[in-house]
Amino acid sequence: MSSVSGVMSADLLARVRAEIDARIGALRPALEEYQELLDAAGKLDNETASQPKSEVTPVRRRGPRGSAAGALELAASGSRKRAAARKPAAPSEPAAPRKPAAPKPKPKPKPKPKPKPKSAPRGAAERAIVAALEHGSHTPGELVLVTALSGAEIRAGAKKLERAGAIGRTRREGRIAYALSVPAAD
Repeated sequence: MSSVSGVMSADLLARVRAEIDARIGALRPALEEYQELLDAAGKLDNETASQPKSEVTPVRRRGPRGSAAGALELAASGSRKRAAARKPAAPSEPAAPRKPAAPKPKPKPKPKPKPKPKSAPRGAAERAIVAALEHGSHTPGELVLVTALSGAEIRAGAKKLERAGAIGRTRREGRIAYALSVPAAD
């Protein structure tokens, strides 16, 4: 039994080692590119340090999160910060006097809102209510039966039609009912 487990563990170790070698081979070009980028960034930092302060524009370098390039960039930014901390600071030049800001132009006046049309377009619920009320007044419960709409749809549609002036409330047998207030135009 021990010889079988020894063979299995040797096969497993060989397979894991092969996977590691393959992964290292795949990452090697990225590592070489990373080194080239670090060298180029160092040269740019040296050139930037030699230029006057007013011409220097900060550059933000970001890699995608979770990628090898992002991890390498994070590591590089930490090593650059440590290297910058070790370098003696260059003598700073006095800041040039600022020019006063130009006055902001006055905003253009907003156009006046257009008047709303006298009657808003009606939805299916409002059209069904008006069609039912063309035959006479109805209570909300009757409108539910006649139009096959829910009570909430009847209430919302009737409220909208009341505000528009198309229907009005009346009383019939002690209950609230709705009736057309003007001839239906639709």
